Amino acid sequence: MKMSRQSRRLERHQRMRARAVSLNIVSMIDVFAVLVFFLLVSSSITAAKLNVINLNLPSPDQQTTPDKPPLQLTITLHKNGLDVSDRNGGLRRLDNTPEGYNLQALSDLLVEVKKTAPSEDTVTLLLEPDIPYDDLIKIMDAARFAPAEARAAGMPAEMFPNVSLGDAPKGDQP
Repeated sequence: MKMSRQSRRLERHQRMRARAVSLNIVSMIDVFAVLVFFLLVSSSITAAKLNVINLNLPSPDQQTTPDKPPLQLTITLHKNGLDVSDRNGGLRRLDNTPEGYNLQALSDLLVEVKKTAPSEDTVTLLLEPDIPYDDLIKIMDAARFAPAEARAAGMPAEMFPNVSLGDAPKGDQP
């Protein structure tokens, strides 16, 4: 029995359509697997670059007994001056100059403190609200780095490199 021309055309069309519809997704899955691996690796590398602050936290089983209590040097930034104190109380009040905070007097005072406690390397900065960021950085630099005159006299370049920040107590305003 002979097939009609139209039925042969229909059969040929169905075979072509069957070939066109079949998809090979194995290669697509391979591409996605490589892409996921690449994204995971690149995100972990990017996350590692974001760890800028190196924190040295004590472990729970670590017990330290200091030979002498720490100095607890604190600089409180007020709008009209600085208060420098330690664990025993106030060391000095430094009023502002017409240019702003008296950084020279602060540096001189911190050099004297460093001479009396050379192993101390921590300072806490307590800020009143609305202290300008530039002033904070200037005070931080004055506490961290010794002035050129002190370095020439044999003092190390860094005085108090470990700086902690906090809010000034509400009732501590002069």
